[in-house]
Amino acid sequence: MNKSSRDKDNRNQQKEVNGELLKRITDNKAHPPAQNFREECSTTSVPITFDSQPFEVHAWLNAKGFSRPVVECLGILNGAQLFSLSKDELKAVCGDEGSRVFSQITVQKAQIERGRGDTELQEIMRRRQQEVEGSTWE
Repeated sequence: MNKSSRDKDNRNQQKEVNGELLKRITDNKAHPPAQNFREECSTTSVPITFDSQPFEVHAWLNAKGFSRPVVECLGILNGAQLFSLSKDELKAVCGDEGSRVFSQITVQKAQIERGRGDTELQEIMRRRQQEVEGSTWE
């Protein structure tokens, strides 16, 4: 095979590769591959509390992007019932998603505790202020 034949074969092969790449790029734009992640936005859901009703728990689970079976199974519980479940119980009920459910519940509990801490501190500060104001009038 002479040099011009090899060059021609290389160009044809390169055109084939370029054509295949162009086809794949075009196909991916027309039909993007499935994403293996979920976008979560906590601002779209109202946080749940120990006092949350089952419909609120259901909405919260949906907003967190849990699968339909998990939402249907846990969405019948109220906030206190959901918060009382252990990681092992959630894994038994929810399978692979159990750990993620437990993680989200833990985050939610921490937010509640942080909020309670703020209000307790405010109450202590209010009482202290009343004591200070009361002692200045004596």
